[in-house]
Amino acid sequence: MKSAADPVGQQYPHRERVISYFRRRAAEVDGGGCDVRDGLRLLGEHGLLDLDLPSSVALIEDIAAECLSSAFAVWAQRMVIEYLARAVTADPADELRSGRMVGATAMAPALRDVAGIQPVPVLATRTADGLRLNGPISWASNLFPGALVVLPVRLSGDARAVVRLRTTDDGVRVAPAPDLLVLNGTASSSVTLDDVHIGRDAVLTEDLPGFVAAIRPTFLLLQTAYCSGLAGRSLAETGTRTVGVNAAFAEQVDALSTAHESVRQRLYDYATRSDQVAVPDLLRLRLEGVQVAVAATRLEATVRGGAGYLAASDTSRRLREAAFLPIQAPTEGQLRWELSRFN
Repeated sequence: MKSAADPVGQQYPHRERVISYFRRRAAEVDGGGCDVRDGLRLLGEHGLLDLDLPSSVALIEDIAAECLSSAFAVWAQRMVIEYLARAVTADPADELRSGRMVGATAMAPALRDVAGIQPVPVLATRTADGLRLNGPISWASNLFPGALVVLPVRLSGDARAVVRLRTTDDGVRVAPAPDLLVLNGTASSSVTLDDVHIGRDAVLTEDLPGFVAAIRPTFLLLQTAYCSGLAGRSLAETGTRTVGVNAAFAEQVDALSTAHESVRQRLYDYATRSDQVAVPDLLRLRLEGVQVAVAATRLEATVRGGAGYLAASDTSRRLREAAFLPIQAPTEGQLRWELSRFN
């Protein structure tokens, strides 16, 4: 993990307080004893929810080193702020920046649609003053009461749009949150939209390919940031224990540390020039971030032995957190498929 003298990592205000806060709450958030909203409000109070991209990368990387659930929620909040900043209509972003309102991103279908994998599932019909929405949101997080959700919709023909709605709007049905291996404090679930009416001012854009192209660098780089944060914490924990019989793992730790540092170097470099980075490089970095995090947490569990096998241990939590990364959209399968098309 980065230190104050680290030439790669960025600094942001109140960093030590942020790290300490999320470290203390990790176990409770993981178990669902509390949720991620207090953390979002804390960050909002300190003006940390709409930092520039390099600083947002640093923030999410730091939080993920302590609690992936919280880092994931911050990623979703930051992405909704990003979406609204690129909207052609007025938006309530001030409430999101302060943490008083929670943002939920349901944009994974947009990336699949633009990639040619699967069409957007939510259908939209034009009305005299807006759109009427019907269909499923198969998965989203931060689905708390009153949360603002951003999602793509499919109009007649090949038309697409990106819209916003609230979880408390008429016709929005959020399914009860299921028990998960991890993320139990993030209000993750599915949603059904049944004749949900939104006004014209809730339509962010009708240029889905252009919108995805604009938000994709931030989307993927901030996801890579939480992969890097988790990997870095596991490698730090493992590196102190490669003595005695565990000395046999020192070479693996070194190899993974080199791979992790490569991810971090590119992550912070790309964050300073995100609009200049080719799509395959963004996809490849995100994939490598997942791979390093999964391998690092598995190695930590191996080296820690029985102590890490305890359900309440930080090692066990990190192992479960890493299991989520390959299925987080874009999934490892989607990343590999998209990269194969560039070869």
